[in-house]
Amino acid sequence: MLFVNEVAGVTGAPTSLLHRPSDFDGMTITDLVFPAFLFIVGIAVPFALGGRLRRGEARGQVWRHVLLRSLALVVMGVLMVNAEHGVSGVLSAPAWNVLATLGVLLVWGAPESGWGRVRRPWLRGTGLALLLLVALAYRNPEVSGWIHLRPYWWGILGLIGWAYLGVASLYVLTGDRPAILVSGIALFYCVALADAAGSMRWLGALRPLVGPVIGTHGALVLAGALLGVLLRRHLLEGGSHWRFAARALGYAAALGVAGALLRSLSGVHPAFIISKNHATAPWGLVSSALTCAAWVVVFVLVDILGWRRWPRSFGIAGENPLVAYLMAPFLLSVFALLTPLFGGTNHYQALGATTGIGLVRSAVFAWFVVRLSGWMRSRGVRVQL
Repeated sequence: MLFVNEVAGVTGAPTSLLHRPSDFDGMTITDLVFPAFLFIVGIAVPFALGGRLRRGEARGQVWRHVLLRSLALVVMGVLMVNAEHGVSGVLSAPAWNVLATLGVLLVWGAPESGWGRVRRPWLRGTGLALLLLVALAYRNPEVSGWIHLRPYWWGILGLIGWAYLGVASLYVLTGDRPAILVSGIALFYCVALADAAGSMRWLGALRPLVGPVIGTHGALVLAGALLGVLLRRHLLEGGSHWRFAARALGYAAALGVAGALLRSLSGVHPAFIISKNHATAPWGLVSSALTCAAWVVVFVLVDILGWRRWPRSFGIAGENPLVAYLMAPFLLSVFALLTPLFGGTNHYQALGATTGIGLVRSAVFAWFVVRLSGWMRSRGVRVQL
């Protein structure tokens, strides 16, 4: 995601690395990154939440954990979205984004032992103060009132938070029951289609939550959760890894066929095209199928063939993904703040004016952010929700 986000700012970047327009019927590998995150979040649900339940935690306690985690993701997502909508007032947009990121890291990423002589409660208090400052300092000429922050859309993290809330709540209630999860996937996609047809207008102000919570985004997480439940059962019961890989590949094929069948109705209604921007059902199903197939490939390589020689950056990215995602816009804001020191030229941005150099720039930037997040983790900075 770090790489493709930066490629968007490269002149003449290959269309295969760019998001498809809203009215385009189709997708690129870039349009697969976000749904792959949702699917992977789902895979983790039976292991993370299921583990809490098996250790004897009350369902209400586990659900409170889910609610707080989702709220944190939504807050981060809304902050990042508002940073992209232009900041006016006493703080420049880059300065506002730097302070907001520092606030988030202090509130949710401060080490348990604190930093030096500064204990964690003081760090979190400072973070909350920074978040309050940026909330009050943010100004939009088109908005009135004390707080101008608005959920123009929920942002990537916010959408993940809402989808996680819906699926995790269902899992806490039902547990490892594949039949219920399959029914839930079908129901979520039916809700997505009904919403596209305008049948959810009666929800009024709550309608914007339909898609993220119980629509296509939720269905993507739920599809991953089903694979996670099946994987956990396989690990408990034992048996051939090859046989499980074949079953998982069959699951991926079923998702793909379902997406293709719905896509065949694209002439009937735009809800049946493959579109990331509109979060259509065919896009969700095809994305689930491709992500599941990619997971099977990794499962075969790692768990069956014993392949362990992965680049260190892969492991680092998986250990501290939220920090890596937050540090990318943070660094871009720092570059913007340093522009006056270089004669008013943002040299990082200027590198994107040439296609080849811009692509290399994007790859190096993504690598650097991942390594930086690894260094921060070694210093105790890790966003754990």
